[in-house]
Amino acid sequence: MKLMQEEKWYWSEKNHIRIFLHSLQTQGIEIYLEEGRLKYKGDKEAITQQVLQKLKNEKVRLIEYLTEKAKAESDCFELTSIQQAYYMGRNDAYELGGISANYYFEVQLKSLEVKKLEKTLNQVIAENDALRTVILESGKQTVLSDVPFYRLEVIQVDTEAEILELREKWKRKMYLLETWPMFLIFLTTHDEKAFKLHMGFDCTVLDAWSVTLMLKQIFGLYEGRQVFFSGYTFKEYCTQLQKNKNQRIDSNASKYWTDRAENIAKAPKLPYKTPLDHIKVPHFHRMSFHFSEKETELLYRKVKEHKCTPAAVVCTAYMKVLSEFAKGNSFTLNLTVFSRLPFHEEVPEILGDFTNISVAEYGCDKNINFQEEVANTQREFWNLVKFREYDGTEIIRKLQRNSPAEATLPVVFTGILQGLRRQADYLPPWAEEVYSYSQTPQVALDYQATDFRGNLSVNWDYVEEAFEEEQLIKMFDANIRLLRDLMNKEWNTKITVDMGNNDER
Repeated sequence: MKLMQEEKWYWSEKNHIRIFLHSLQTQGIEIYLEEGRLKYKGDKEAITQQVLQKLKNEKVRLIEYLTEKAKAESDCFELTSIQQAYYMGRNDAYELGGISANYYFEVQLKSLEVKKLEKTLNQVIAENDALRTVILESGKQTVLSDVPFYRLEVIQVDTEAEILELREKWKRKMYLLETWPMFLIFLTTHDEKAFKLHMGFDCTVLDAWSVTLMLKQIFGLYEGRQVFFSGYTFKEYCTQLQKNKNQRIDSNASKYWTDRAENIAKAPKLPYKTPLDHIKVPHFHRMSFHFSEKETELLYRKVKEHKCTPAAVVCTAYMKVLSEFAKGNSFTLNLTVFSRLPFHEEVPEILGDFTNISVAEYGCDKNINFQEEVANTQREFWNLVKFREYDGTEIIRKLQRNSPAEATLPVVFTGILQGLRRQADYLPPWAEEVYSYSQTPQVALDYQATDFRGNLSVNWDYVEEAFEEEQLIKMFDANIRLLRDLMNKEWNTKITVDMGNNDER
């Protein structure tokens, strides 16, 4: 197996210039354009003959790069609040920082015409500005009008160990700023009959829901179906979001969240083996469990019977398990919310990062039954919908007033659940997702629940350095048992968490 060279995925020539400029900057040398001419200034001792010769050799490329960079910066637009949070999370000065927000997954394909898939992929890139977006070092973003044709590399593999080597190399990738693309797509094969599709994204440009939309577009085109591409763009959405930033929050929403932030409980005090502020570079690991369609339907019938949402039920079960291990009483979870504000009728069809965050509080009341516990969570969720235009990062900022670098709410719930109203699958029948991984700065534990293919899937992404593996397995298995109990038991009784020792996975 021949591993990909990292520079292959970038405009290597432009990246070479960017690295050169960065090295000069660290030496106190500034390179700039003045009326189209290349200029430099800095410490005379640093501007050696070697530096001058390099500037002379790279003059044409430097002028081209600086001209394009100036144009990109003039066309740039603001990051959304969550994009900005991801951008700042790259900085290791933040607790559980120093990493990018990443999503990586692998899809097994039973058969494939590589050139055909490559063609459809590039059509999707051309039609979606989010896939041509670059995050700038200035903390803004820009859309490139022209990008190179994206070549789908096919890597021959002979063993599973080679797949694991590729996976480890790319799943934690830190995508470079000011460099396209901020995603990674390639294929592996053993016999050139069956293929595995590997895809990774910086979540600053695409959220998880947008990834599923992108896959629908790619495979829809591949299978010759009519695919709708919106004329409305993510850039237009962000521009409208920025315009409405001050006007769109009504006083009720502002008062509600300001009052909540003043009195809200802290994050659950879980039995961390290492204090979070002692972890230099977080490494994430995933535990997964997939319920059958029959089991999922049993749970969702109960959800419908009790007039609540799947997300509220699964989140309550998660909090109930956490309460068995957390010190203290009440605690608050960080919630991932996919919020597309209706600025245009085609907003549901565009790709981008529409993530917002919010919070849900759990009271740890041992005197109420599960039906009442879910009702409490559901009220929290309805308020999220009612005040969904409120910028959730403002809640975090209010909580971080005295410790701005602290991971204030590092325990997260992410629910992408359709319930019984199942939509069309994002993968064709001949494709199956076989592996996935995600990491997020300033997060210690992220519970992700999905039901894309009609069965409830539970993933726990956690920082390895933060937890004893045996303890986390115990928590995870207790959660799976509790969800099974909820499929079969009456909710108007007290349902306790079964802390049995058998492995539910």
